[in-house]
Amino acid sequence: MLKKIFKALFIALSFFVAAFGIFLAYSMQPGVSSEEFPVSEIKNFSIQNPVASGSDKLTVISYNMGYGSGIRNNKIPIADRAELMKNLDEMVARLGESKADLIFLQEVDFRAHRTFDVDEMRYLAEKLGMPYGAYTLTWNKKYVAWPYWPPSSHFGRVVSGQAVLSRYPILTQQLLEFPKPSENAFWYNWFYLDRIVQHLTLQVGDKAMSVYNVHLEAFAEESREEQLHTLQRMVKADPASYKMVAGDFNLASQMAADAKDDDKSRDRKGLLGDFSKTTGLQDAITDPKIYSMPSWKPDKLIDHIFYSAKFHLLKSGNLSDSQASDHLAIWANLGF
Repeated sequence: MLKKIFKALFIALSFFVAAFGIFLAYSMQPGVSSEEFPVSEIKNFSIQNPVASGSDKLTVISYNMGYGSGIRNNKIPIADRAELMKNLDEMVARLGESKADLIFLQEVDFRAHRTFDVDEMRYLAEKLGMPYGAYTLTWNKKYVAWPYWPPSSHFGRVVSGQAVLSRYPILTQQLLEFPKPSENAFWYNWFYLDRIVQHLTLQVGDKAMSVYNVHLEAFAEESREEQLHTLQRMVKADPASYKMVAGDFNLASQMAADAKDDDKSRDRKGLLGDFSKTTGLQDAITDPKIYSMPSWKPDKLIDHIFYSAKFHLLKSGNLSDSQASDHLAIWANLGF
């Protein structure tokens, strides 16, 4: 009898190991090959009659667009393609009102199964008349483990990352890739998003501008602090006179009085102030009541635009009353 039990257990264990091996082999495959879609690239889009940009002013936007999933982001999949396109077209309308010269985007899908094979970067660039862009992939697999439910949403090609759209030529792109959080179990990091900073050089008239698109760690606080310090050293050492760092820092410089006290994005150590002081860059949002998340009831500012002293701030704010993403876009008009 005992022998039969051991045999049954061995068969069950063998089946589990085989099934898990098949799952790993599938889930770790890239969603698209590097030949089909390189890990990073500078793009020039064919734009008919692009909007002319000003000569002494930049309108800059930072926007975590949440893959175009609106308030459903990190909850359940987008219901259908019509909902996705409604969200993207709302983004086009709101971003278009600003006549932005430079848009920093996070959580962008590039022909992903979950967002119905729409290349969201290209869609926004063409609709907004932005002739230049650069992107990097932070996820390229046939499986994604988030959100946790329903499991059926985990399977299918998921190609996503971050991007910058510009009315000015993008000359170079360099990437700063952070290690996976050491706080996580090794197997957890197998299915963990890459965190990458895009460092671009733009040609704006006779000026070279150095800009950084950021999406820092959201859940592991120690890793986020290490990432910010690494970025801080990189920006401080950058010899460019015109510098800008923008994106989703997952770290709140200001929160409403009734915001949750246990929120992991609360900047209890004053890290953003230290970043500003060390790099010499100023945060463009000066109104203490401007927040960027969540879009339906904003109570914290975790998205930021930092700029160097060669710029001067004219005006800043957020693009309120939009639920095309779970974030609100923030913007700044900078003279130079």
